[in-house]
Order: sequence, then structure tokens, then C-alpha cells
Amino acid sequence: MAWTTPKTDWTTGELVAAEDMNAIGENLAALRTLAIAAYTTTAHIAFPSSGNGSAFADIDSDNLNLTLSTSGGDVLVHFYGSMKHYDNRWYCVDVEVDGARLGGDDGLLKNDQHNVSGAHTGISPVSFTHLLRDLAAGSHTFKLQWKDEPSRLADHGLLAGAQFWVREI
Repeated sequence: MAWTTPKTDWTTGELVAAEDMNAIGENLAALRTLAIAAYTTTAHIAFPSSGNGSAFADIDSDNLNLTLSTSGGDVLVHFYGSMKHYDNRWYCVDVEVDGARLGGDDGLLKNDQHNVSGAHTGISPVSFTHLLRDLAAGSHTFKLQWKDEPSRLADHGLLAGAQFWVREI
């Protein structure tokens, strides 16, 4: 069902007609069918260091690259998961949309392990929600990416149960 611009010029004493109620019902149905793309990890995803600390790389190009067809407007981008990154180094997480990253030099989120006191297990919860305004209508690709401080260890990963989703709102 398509969205119908709601009636806003009501007058005192005006009766609600059947077509007004039908328009409300159709709009509720349209809200329930807004586009969504999502992936929940079912197993640990191991990935290598992103390299030199200056370039972002896909975390999992097979599963964490989502395609969403929108009718144009705002989109919510969300990620939640636990990342494993040893060696007390920093890392940044970002989302690339159609070849352009959403965040600045440090992405949407930076986790700096240098500032952690005491023993550190290397596992950190990571979460962000980002509102992307005025995305054009059409098909869009969203890629979860990261970059990290150059590390001598290769034990990096995303633990099972992480969720990455995008939804038109």
C-alpha cells in the first residue's frame, strides 16, 4: 500500500468519513512495510588488521554488506556487537553507503584500548545508531567497515550475535 498524505484541515464538528479511516489504515500498513535489511552473525567472524591504520576495510564483505531499496528519505543505520581486538590498540568502526563513508577520519565510533586501565580481555561491546537524512530513492549498499592501529597480532573478530541493520523511516 502507498502512503497517502493525511488530512490536516479538519474543522470543528466535521464527521470522519470512510475514506478518511481507510487512508489512516493504508498509512499504517505502509509504515509496517518500510524497507529493512538486516544480518545477525551466527558464528565468530575473524578478520585481519585493516592495515596501516589509515584506510577502512570491510569487516565481512559477504554478510555485512546490506542492500536496501528505498523510496527516498531518512534511513536508520544500526550496529551492535562485541569485537575482539587484542594488543591494546585503537580501532574505528564506520559504515560506507554507496562508496562514501558516513563518519570522519575516525568513523562513527572509535574504541581506544590505550586508555583502558588494568587487565584487558580484548573484547569490547560496540554499538551505534546513525540517522542518515535525505537518502535518494533507489537501491543502496551499506558496508560495515573498520580500521585499526597497526598490530603485530592477527586475532581480531566479531563475536556471534552481532546485528547490523538499516531501515527506511
